[in-house]
Amino acid sequence: MRATPVRIIVGIGETSAGLFCDRTSRQLTAALDIEPELFPGGHGGFMEDPEAFAKRVRELL
Repeated sequence: MRATPVRIIVGIGETSAGLFCDRTSRQLTAALDIEPELFPGGHGGFMEDPEAFAKRVRELL
């Protein structure tokens, strides 16, 4: 994955701290030597606040 020319973005829900999805995403970003990007809400932030989630996606892309 490090060799790809494609930008890799790993997103983490702001309220997912300490959950399995948070821990595994942080391990992945550490292995890739990149920073995770925080998204509004939890693991299902796209369902909790779709407008804020979409805004964050647009900011990153």
